[in-house]
Amino acid sequence: MYAYTVNNGGLQYVQKPEPTPEPGQVSITVHTAGLGLIDALWTIGAMPSNPDFVPGLEVSGTVGALGEGVNHLAEGQLVAAILPAAGGFAEVVCTPATLVAPIPQGLDHDLAAVVPINTVTAHLALTTVARLAEGESLLVNAGVGGLGSQFQQVARALGAGPCDAVVGTPEKQALALKSGYRTAYLRSELRDIPDGTYDIVVDPVGGDATTQGFRVLRSGGRLVRVGNASQAPDVEIGTLALWLENKTAAGFNVGAWLAEHPADGTDSLAWSLEAVARGDVRVDLTAVGGHEQLPQFLEALEHGETTGKLAVRFVSP
Repeated sequence: MYAYTVNNGGLQYVQKPEPTPEPGQVSITVHTAGLGLIDALWTIGAMPSNPDFVPGLEVSGTVGALGEGVNHLAEGQLVAAILPAAGGFAEVVCTPATLVAPIPQGLDHDLAAVVPINTVTAHLALTTVARLAEGESLLVNAGVGGLGSQFQQVARALGAGPCDAVVGTPEKQALALKSGYRTAYLRSELRDIPDGTYDIVVDPVGGDATTQGFRVLRSGGRLVRVGNASQAPDVEIGTLALWLENKTAAGFNVGAWLAEHPADGTDSLAWSLEAVARGDVRVDLTAVGGHEQLPQFLEALEHGETTGKLAVRFVSP
């Protein structure tokens, strides 16, 4: 099979042995692979990886071989999958069967490929560490990006109240308002938001977004850190502030969570695919290309030039 590996600060398209599933795993012939910022960071070396590492954390495709003990899936079944060990930028990949779910009828396989990571991350973060209650307000940093947009969509599906966004450009500000946010702030306007405005602040950015996000929380509010897209140094939040202001600062890393709670992945992936298929959650798949466009797409992600999700096709269904 062929795959894209990270070597010398870039991608190489190479031939590799086809993987075979271990007990509890399945192999998947990859139809479409979803892209995320972390894939771009791996490619440029900003995130560490081993030699010949294959990025790609989410795919749609057809089940191939079944590992020992897997009996809820069938060969030839069309599925979407989370890949905790990555490997999605390839013609075939293996992953735990607990993180694989059938694609609901009527859901396009390209769209299904970009549901597993961001929609599941938003769903699990909001229902676990954020403890979202009906009617609560949210501020979502990077609100029209692939991840941020899903926090808005999933929060609304779960009964949230007003959702506001923080974005980087006037063009993205207009897009945020069009996509349903009540208010869209430019990143330069963060300090103008009054103290004590939101119940939940979603922070995939880090740096000043973290500092200001904590400030604008109401008493009882929760700051949920889900990334560090700015690549800024760590920001400290003192425990005295947590105590005196009745606020919570939490982190959510979907890979680490699923390693500890694989059954949550099974349920959340199924929920997410069904919600998208019903139209309760909208995923903006803004570009789909052939796999040869992968370097170009990753560069656009690295420079913050994208909205919604990007995907590339490997093997035709």
